[in-house]
Amino acid sequence: MHRGRARIDSPDAGCGRRDHDAGRVRGLQVTDVGEGVERSSRARSLVVIAFGRGARSRRVALHSPTVTHEALPRLYAVLGDPIAHSRSPAMHNAAFAALGSPDRYVALRVGAADLPAALAGVRALGFSGVNLTIPHKQAARSLVDAVTLAAARIGAINTVIVEGGRLCGDNTDGRGFMAGLAELGGAPVEVAAVLGTGGAARAIVDALCHELGVRRVLWVSRRPDQLAAELASMSKESVSKTSLEPCDYPGLVTALGSLDLLVHATPVGMVGGPTRLPVALDLASMGARRARVVDVVYPRTALVERARSVGCPAQDGLPMLLWQGVFALEGWRGAPLPAAAIAAMRAALQPV
Repeated sequence: MHRGRARIDSPDAGCGRRDHDAGRVRGLQVTDVGEGVERSSRARSLVVIAFGRGARSRRVALHSPTVTHEALPRLYAVLGDPIAHSRSPAMHNAAFAALGSPDRYVALRVGAADLPAALAGVRALGFSGVNLTIPHKQAARSLVDAVTLAAARIGAINTVIVEGGRLCGDNTDGRGFMAGLAELGGAPVEVAAVLGTGGAARAIVDALCHELGVRRVLWVSRRPDQLAAELASMSKESVSKTSLEPCDYPGLVTALGSLDLLVHATPVGMVGGPTRLPVALDLASMGARRARVVDVVYPRTALVERARSVGCPAQDGLPMLLWQGVFALEGWRGAPLPAAAIAAMRAALQPV
């Protein structure tokens, strides 16, 4: 599992952002490294930012962090709708307590139409960072000043770092999913299915293709014909070794017996969301193969219970929530979290 800071690229030219010179980003020394910088052999240990438009973007590298001291606590938030169910405030505030930090994290209900104003408020009010959840992850892509390469490839943002009035979007969902899946264990994944087309599903599909190198991924949607544009928007690098195939729900039912991994990433089961999928899933054939099931909804869901009842190793969304939060907080702080802070975050997510 790799931890560190992410590479960053600029939004497309349509975002209309101005060019900016290299400077300092939260205690990280910035130096110009020009065009054509290659990914470091240590994953995510090199941070590259491109400001401006298109080919004129400037890339800069961020080096070792320095300690900074500020009189006021830093403020962070998660923006979404619905949001009352979120465990993120408890998780992040537990980390701050373990670190002896006065920083605070809150949940803010923000409707889809209010996201541009909310992000402008984040900038104006001096927030140090925010997380984004349903329904904002894809819409936020065009509302920030720069994005990491992973966020640009995925087309969705779940983390925003605020520096000098600039908003930089990252996506830690894929890394969070991978770290959670590692906790579940099991044999290498050859064939997987991902249900859903939102920001979390896109990040998971990208991680399975780009990081795990799964041989075949079925991307399941009610309207698989509409996934053509989504597939085209993902880089060739992320799918070069993977057969990434749009699939409808009847096709999923047929394929269940061949899966090593089933990932549910739709709103079904969420607070205020729908209560059932378009088809009933008979997981018995998966249980016979000890295929894994991950439901990104939390806490323990009916799908997870049903999967375990037929012998499938199964996991709800809390491990992914934990690790995407760890990676987000490391991005905001510019340094790895100590084990004690991660343990505090995990404990805060456990049922009372």
